[in-house]
Formats: sequence, structure tokens, C-alpha cells
Amino acid sequence: MHPFEILAEPVRRRIVEVLAVGSHPVGMLNDLISMEFQVSRSAVSHHLRILRDHGVVRVLPAYTERLYLLEEDFMRALDSAVDELFDLWDHRYGFGTDRAPVPPEQPSRAPRASPTARTAPMPAPTPSGRLHRAGRKGRRGFVPGSWLDDG
Repeated sequence: MHPFEILAEPVRRRIVEVLAVGSHPVGMLNDLISMEFQVSRSAVSHHLRILRDHGVVRVLPAYTERLYLLEEDFMRALDSAVDELFDLWDHRYGFGTDRAPVPPEQPSRAPRASPTARTAPMPAPTPSGRLHRAGRKGRRGFVPGSWLDDG
């Protein structure tokens, strides 16, 4: 099961949030989640079993109680899934670091609106090395050579 499918259920997502700060006894998890979501303790136990079966949490016996804690492998899988989304996000406009647009070497031969019209200069790359996704619109107040000029 994909990490996002596991965390799509609000009760399971909250359990993972609680366990992200450290291990907790099952009784405390049952009390907290049943109070927050107005569900029975057996419903919380059902979600804990799903999380156990999919390798999200691990149970450690500690004397008379059982401690639940997050599995590191699940957190790595979740991190990997988020990285995949960020890769898609970076390439949504074709402005990824590998595919930065290259300005034409020769000026365009397209007719201009008027002989005095000028083409706006290409905005300077952001500190991260990429152009702002909104182009010049994302750089309001930009005046070349002023103190606002990044480059």
C-alpha cells in the first residue's frame, strides 16, 4: 500500500503524528485518539492493527504495557513519495535545473507593435539558480541596476 493511502485516513494520520515525537503506550493512544475523533477504542485498535500490518508502526513489549513506535522504513518510504511529488512539481513548467530555457541567439524577426517598443529583459535567476516561475511578474519592483537587482 502506498504511504499516502495509509495516511489518507485522518485517524491513522493522527496516530502517526503522535508517534512522530516518540513511542507511546497503547492505552494512551487509545484514549487520545478516541477522545479527539469520537471513535471507540476498538476502532482505534483496528487502525493500529492496519498500521502494524503495513509496517508503519512497531510494538515493543514493556513490562505490563505495549509501546508503539514508528518504523524508520515507513518514514523513508514516505519521504521518497514526497520527493517524487517535488520532482514533478519542479518540472511542471519546464524550468527544472536540467531544462532551463535558453534565450535565442538572434533577435526574433516577428514584427513589433511599434518601432519604439522594446522587449522586456529576461529576469535574472533567483538565488537558487532558477528563473521565477512567473517570469518578470514575480519580480515586482525590479529595476535593473537598482538595489533591488539580485544580479
